[in-house]
Amino acid sequence: MILNLQEFVPIHLELEKYKEAKKGMSIVAFFSEKDKEQIRNSVISKIKELNNTFVSPDNLHTTFLSIYPSKNIVQENSNPYFNDLIITNLRQFFGKKPNNTALTLNFDEFRPGTWHGFNHMQIPDASDGTVVAMGDPHENGNEKFVNLAYQLVCHLKNKLRPIFNDEFDRKFPTVWSTLGYFDCIDFGITKEFANKFNQINKLCNNIKIEIDLLHLVEYSFKDLKRLNILDTYRL
Repeated sequence: MILNLQEFVPIHLELEKYKEAKKGMSIVAFFSEKDKEQIRNSVISKIKELNNTFVSPDNLHTTFLSIYPSKNIVQENSNPYFNDLIITNLRQFFGKKPNNTALTLNFDEFRPGTWHGFNHMQIPDASDGTVVAMGDPHENGNEKFVNLAYQLVCHLKNKLRPIFNDEFDRKFPTVWSTLGYFDCIDFGITKEFANKFNQINKLCNNIKIEIDLLHLVEYSFKDLKRLNILDTYRL
């Protein structure tokens, strides 16, 4: 994929939202130390060659399903009663699945994150300053991961209708991971910047990540630097 990034402009004010405290709950798969090292050596090291301060979180992960914050659940804030109901139904769902089914996720696209304004509409030719890794949802391991997540969405809406409404869904219909963000003031995208991402996508188009566990976490920051693991599920 050739990126046309000359008009992308990371927005510093939007980055502050990424770094600020924001309580939430998600089901995630953490990358192993081996896989994190692979990404840091092959992808993040090349991003840092751009000489724009790039910060990568310690808890590299991919999101299986975001529970909240969401406009599509009855109550935005977590409470013990809702949490207990959610955990009970998650255990019921994963308890019916065959165990020891590790998945191999494949990430083949690395690009600046998009910036969304009012009504969650994407703003053309602008970025929020993050960098994301994405994977084709039709790849074998990716497809199983995404389909399982959609099965869980249906399960939660069927079993917990008082909490989850009809619009509750995965945020994106693919596999993704936020690799970090540019911690600096606004800057225009140069030809060098665009070429670097094109180079990364050419050289690093087959990053494989092994996962066998999912974790239900409550977090205080979007990069999960402060989190509490509420429950764990084996694929």
